[in-house]
Amino acid sequence: MAWLRDALAAYELALVFVHGQAFFALGFSIFFLARRSARLEVARGLSLLAAFGFCEALAAWIPLLFIPSNPLTATASWLRLLLLGAGYAFLLAFAMQTLAPSERQQWKRWIPAGAVLIAWLVSLSGPLLTSLPHEQIILRGEIAVRYGMALPGGLIAAWGLRRQAYHTLEPERIALIKSPIRVARVALAAFAVFGGLIGPVAPFFPAVVINQEALVQVTGIPVALLRSLCGVALTYGIVRALGIFLREIQLWVEDVEHRQALTSERERIGRELHDGIIQSIYAAGLMLEGARHSTPNEPELAQSQLARASESLNQTIQDIRRYIFDLRGELPEDDLETGLRKILRDFRVNTLLEIDFTVAGNDAHKLGAERRQHIFQIAREALANAARHAQAKRVEISLRHKTNALLLCISDDGVGLPKLPVSKGHGLRNIQERARLLEGTLDIDSVPNKGVTLTLTVPY
Repeated sequence: MAWLRDALAAYELALVFVHGQAFFALGFSIFFLARRSARLEVARGLSLLAAFGFCEALAAWIPLLFIPSNPLTATASWLRLLLLGAGYAFLLAFAMQTLAPSERQQWKRWIPAGAVLIAWLVSLSGPLLTSLPHEQIILRGEIAVRYGMALPGGLIAAWGLRRQAYHTLEPERIALIKSPIRVARVALAAFAVFGGLIGPVAPFFPAVVINQEALVQVTGIPVALLRSLCGVALTYGIVRALGIFLREIQLWVEDVEHRQALTSERERIGRELHDGIIQSIYAAGLMLEGARHSTPNEPELAQSQLARASESLNQTIQDIRRYIFDLRGELPEDDLETGLRKILRDFRVNTLLEIDFTVAGNDAHKLGAERRQHIFQIAREALANAARHAQAKRVEISLRHKTNALLLCISDDGVGLPKLPVSKGHGLRNIQERARLLEGTLDIDSVPNKGVTLTLTVPY
């Protein structure tokens, strides 16, 4: 063992650096991963463990920062001791929060660790008023903080981490993180021994028997190496568990987004079929009904209506094929006024209703194809309701271009909204959904036997 002891002693400073690096990596990793896992109860207290890692790393690196001073100056020694006290207080606080009920307020979980920390600081202030050398005060303070906070903090955290995981996670997730949590628990328990129980040599029990020099004499392994291994294992366990959590959350989010996309696509296809193809079939039906009535007395008019119905049905067949092979549909190329005029021309031919279309203002803002598509379908649906349900004889449409928005107003002289089968159909619901997709507002004004006025406001 002598050769191993001599070899490790030659690399003492390197081991001290590795010790600090291991715990700095712990704090750094948790700091970023825990923020992304903040919704998980098991991850909420890990910020305390990260603070412990940073304090342990800085306390380990202080001898490297003051290499010319051997032994350390009083300021460096006090700074190292306070860092140890703060770090082990964070460790104890983390351990206590793993045992506390989740409904307990956050500040109440700090009470045990805060009380121990205050008691430790008070115990340091007493000897400062005496003539005891500061080296002795710091030595006793370090042993006290290791026995009083690091030892119980590591042991309680090792047990509480398992308890918290089993009480807050579903069984299938526990199975996924069982191995990394076990590694983290073993690392915490080992740190309780090598960081809490085994400390510097002191002329009182048990430090006079169980200390870091005795460990080197018996095993040839410096305590800094063992603490480093504890830090590495703890970092691996915690980071691995959080990584599994984040992967599971990402898979869940992707599944939810996929379901939402499917639902949205089904709703869109339903709107397009109802507002486009079904309306075309309904128009063809109207033409066939007109042809049936015209056949006895006006056979030429009936032939014309049959030809238009046949043409409309052929177009509908093409539309259905387009939906089968291209579910995104075909976006309109016409501008807003031209497209509305085409819709009104077909509506007038198919229904023989009187149409009055007016346009006011200049179209200085060009709407995108998808927004124009929604407006065209809203117009088709409103006109179909006027012809199918309202028993209207006249329909008025006005398109007004304002500074910040356009207004589309569609009104009829029919029976009014109370007699319309709104609850049984999808028409009004589709109009409202399209208005929402346009980020616009939809106002419906109706008086019995005086018709319906629909006003759509679309912001630019």
